[in-house]
Amino acid sequence: MNIIDDIVLPGSLWCIMFSMGLSLTLGDFRRIFENRRALVLGVLGMLVIPPLVGFFFVTTFSPSPALAVGLMLLATCPGGMLSNLMTDLSKGDLALSLSLSVAVSAIYIFIVPIYAYFILHYFMDIEQAVDIPLGAFIWKIFSITLVPTSIGLAVRHYNKRLAESVRGYLKTIAVVVLTGAFIIILMDQVAILRDNFWTLFWIVLGMNLTILVLAFGLTRVSRLNQSETSAICIEHLIRQEGTALFIAVAIVGNREMSLPMIMNTPIGLVVCIILVVLLRKYMTGPAAATSGKAATS
Repeated sequence: MNIIDDIVLPGSLWCIMFSMGLSLTLGDFRRIFENRRALVLGVLGMLVIPPLVGFFFVTTFSPSPALAVGLMLLATCPGGMLSNLMTDLSKGDLALSLSLSVAVSAIYIFIVPIYAYFILHYFMDIEQAVDIPLGAFIWKIFSITLVPTSIGLAVRHYNKRLAESVRGYLKTIAVVVLTGAFIIILMDQVAILRDNFWTLFWIVLGMNLTILVLAFGLTRVSRLNQSETSAICIEHLIRQEGTALFIAVAIVGNREMSLPMIMNTPIGLVVCIILVVLLRKYMTGPAAATSGKAATS
């Protein structure tokens, strides 16, 4: 048994999803429908823009089949919970950011098993195709996403004090363990990473910048205000790589597929930090506030 692939990685991700459930309430799901226009645009953008951009870069620059699958899994990840913090720092619409995280994650749970299954069979050679029954594939992803999140939501609903007391500690421990798993997988794949480092670097950076430009363009064309623009753009940048990593390593058993997710963690964060600085500098002054009001009138 590979302890990292079979226990540490799924266990830490299970704890992260459980702690995410501990931070949710039924009110969070009701709030999803309060700002329907910005929410619908944000969700559609998340479900359409990153996968199309990822497919373009993968088919254009032709990495290995395993890296192609990893890049596509990365492109279909929902926004990570760190996006909420970044949105708050940029003085964006935090309620919209939270709603996008909940909505896209909920949709992702149901569509990613089928999507990932066909990605594998599209990009991998026939000899390399992963022979995993679709039903088993779906259940493995549900068991690490929907199940722990639902349990966490139920615990918070019936015992809010317990949920709040353990949520922070549990998430911190899980993130530390998951980071350790990232490092071990990276060390195991260092030879492949060395051979493909710059190709991966430029593809991942290009994907992030292209997604950001298209997301920003979507908000401008739709005449969303500055706070909504911040929330949607940041949500497109910060990815929830853990689930994609779980699919690649724990389900498929291919560590090479995990390299794009590991590469994206620092790149996406740096691009997002630069975006937050720019948003705070150029979109929070009187002129930006005026344009925001004009956009909503």
